[in-house]
Amino acid sequence: MNTTPTQFPVGARILYVDDDTFMLNAFRRMVRLSGYEVVTFTSPLEALNEIRESSFDVICSDYDYRLPDMTGLDFLTEVHRIAPEVPRILITAHHDFEVAVDAFHVGISRLLPKPWKRETVLGALADAVRTVRLFRENIRLTALLEQHADALAQLNRSLDQKVSERTDQVISALITCLDYRDEETMAHSKRVSLMTRAIAERMGLPEQELLDIEWGALLHDVGKIGVPDRILLKPGKLTPEEWLIMRRHATIGHHMLSRLDFLQNAAKVVGDHHERFDGSGYPRGKSYMDIYIGARIFAVADTFDAITSDRPYRSAQSDESAIAEIERVCGTQLDPICVAAFMTITEETWTTIRDEARTWAADHAAPAEALPMGRAGLLSAV
Repeated sequence: MNTTPTQFPVGARILYVDDDTFMLNAFRRMVRLSGYEVVTFTSPLEALNEIRESSFDVICSDYDYRLPDMTGLDFLTEVHRIAPEVPRILITAHHDFEVAVDAFHVGISRLLPKPWKRETVLGALADAVRTVRLFRENIRLTALLEQHADALAQLNRSLDQKVSERTDQVISALITCLDYRDEETMAHSKRVSLMTRAIAERMGLPEQELLDIEWGALLHDVGKIGVPDRILLKPGKLTPEEWLIMRRHATIGHHMLSRLDFLQNAAKVVGDHHERFDGSGYPRGKSYMDIYIGARIFAVADTFDAITSDRPYRSAQSDESAIAEIERVCGTQLDPICVAAFMTITEETWTTIRDEARTWAADHAAPAEALPMGRAGLLSAV
């Protein structure tokens, strides 16, 4: 016979209901000797009131009460409603299948015979206590993890906000650097960035790519920082040799931005923004799908903005004229898919974009006292 004592969890609280005071006393003595706290009742109604007020690890009940108001199964069913996590043990002298079926239907944790065996009862109680403590510990750890997850999510949101702010600052600083040399750059860049995003949205691109493309459009001319002043600020017509240098601004801009991890896709827009759909553009003569999608979209927006904006060599033309020109070069200079998306955007949208760009440029422009004297405007379509 195995006489090894059962290892009981300490500090557990047990509640037992039986209308037989002799059985209550015997149960109480047996369980207390194992280190548990025991609360007993002859009335299931009084026991339910106690369960509502106090916490227990296991609740036991006799099957038959000599009471008209409630059976043992009725009592344990109500216990589950009040304290659903607490294991319930039914002790019964009825050794028939129907009792077991009834106990199963109400979710009883364990069914024990009566009269009981000490080892059986104590073993069942120990298992039930371990089960409920594991359950409660799991709830506690889950709640703790949720708290930590909420705190981490809040921290991530804060970090994302800071990253977003720093990103805006970096991009604004780059645009401002160019604004010191070209007073029209900021408004033009903001207009085409918003126009490019509007077209990209119509094409169903994902949010991160929309942002990447918007940044690339905003920074498309940043490479002009690397063009010598004698060429960049030249008021007259450029020579063929000067054009070759001027055209390097796309490559310079791509090289600048590709050094920043978060601007990798934006750098593609900058590097490809003068490529043409038919391969006649520069700097690498790319064509069709070899041109980054953001640059193909940008080309449509830039064409529209170039025609509808004032330039040193001509006044702004109407939106209708710009649309007619876009239709004319569709399939040669411009990607037909991007043009089709552009055509779905309303005139009111373009007006709103122009107003927003004008306000943004005024807020971000370099102060007048910091600008070089006699600065000439650039041909922004270059």
